[in-house]
Amino acid sequence: MRTAIAISPHADDATAFCGATLAKLVDQGWRVIVVRVTDDCKDSLGLTLKETKRINTEELHKAARILGVSKIIELGYQTDCLADVSEVELRERIVYMFRKYRPYAVFTFDPFGQYEGNMDHIHVAQAVEEAFWVSCFDLHHPEHFKKGLKPYSVCERWYFARNLPEANHAEDITNYMEKKVKALCAQRTMMINTMNQHRLQLESSGRRMEWLENSMKGDIQPLIATFLQGQANAVAEKFKLGQGKMAEAFRLERFGDLEELFREMSEPLPGAEPALKRESLDPVPQPSPRSEKQIENIFPKDIHKKIRLMGHHHLCAGAFEELFQLPLFRLGYPELTSRLKASPDLLIESIYGYDIFCYQCGYWSEDEGRCITGWKNKISKDAAVLELLGIRTGETRRLEDLQKLLASKVSPADLEKFCGSGEWKCEFYLLGICQKGFENLRKRFKVKKK
Repeated sequence: MRTAIAISPHADDATAFCGATLAKLVDQGWRVIVVRVTDDCKDSLGLTLKETKRINTEELHKAARILGVSKIIELGYQTDCLADVSEVELRERIVYMFRKYRPYAVFTFDPFGQYEGNMDHIHVAQAVEEAFWVSCFDLHHPEHFKKGLKPYSVCERWYFARNLPEANHAEDITNYMEKKVKALCAQRTMMINTMNQHRLQLESSGRRMEWLENSMKGDIQPLIATFLQGQANAVAEKFKLGQGKMAEAFRLERFGDLEELFREMSEPLPGAEPALKRESLDPVPQPSPRSEKQIENIFPKDIHKKIRLMGHHHLCAGAFEELFQLPLFRLGYPELTSRLKASPDLLIESIYGYDIFCYQCGYWSEDEGRCITGWKNKISKDAAVLELLGIRTGETRRLEDLQKLLASKVSPADLEKFCGSGEWKCEFYLLGICQKGFENLRKRFKVKKK
């Protein structure tokens, strides 16, 4: 069973910003935990501090039952005073919960939310954001480990805000809006106080709203439902979910800048639950731009016996073994690496023009049918490499013989010149793969480094 934790400063925050999504997760079999950071002892109208604290707590539990929340964790800080609380202290409480409950997803305020005026919101958001990475460290809070806990990293981070920057995910909550409305209405004390804030602002502007005032004295559901549905309809429309749909907006993050790399190169852990697919993070794979017939024409039937290489790709032959074992290279050249077996007797024909590596290279433009780095640039590199090796186009030699030639002719300085930073750069050189390949060639053929 996957676990989701919603961490909110106040009792009504989780319901208002992600309540329908939480209810949806419950229906999908998740365990949902809500963490209330403050005691909400001042969020009422016409009640004492003690009464406010008790009633808001009772109404929080009522709302949680409506949404299906299985557990409420109270941190008990005084409401509207988190600015006086050490962020490190608050962060430690959150790190502990991450390590104890090991949530797959966490919902909270976006620390980069725009125009946020509530310091409780800001401090909770900042503490959670730091806790995401601090919880991974084995030197942060070792006292947790004495209780049997381990470092842990949350997979999905669901950020919400009043003004959410760069929202990238809209969760369809059309079938869960009724639960959200009922849950928020169950927190009547806090809703009445919110309405009173708007009433006072209207009053200072010299205006009044009869519906608002009547709602404060009676049934709050029509007004609450109108606001929530209008908000949810606008989100669904923005994300083009379809007519009549309703949604909650989030900035959903998983691996950040490493998302694409991890998605393409990771593999399932034995016995682990399958990774969840998210449209905002897992785009539908695009089909190959080439037909099977085109692929057959690119890769000859006798590819295991003979290939043709343009001038500068002779250098790649010096690191075939290392390149073909590299996951990133296999990912970039899947059709080639699945077909080509670089045996010592593989024949290499030196040619002028594009070869089988070009058609899968990231610099190849399918629309223009050429290398976008510039043909002139490639020609100059080809000529320089072939001149260094003493090879003319049209010649054919075994891969092992070519590699022996590369080991004796290409020095580390030559390799850097042809593949390092500059006009002839190659991204794989920065990985150290080619340098390792040529070093292995020199050892194999007992060639001293120049």
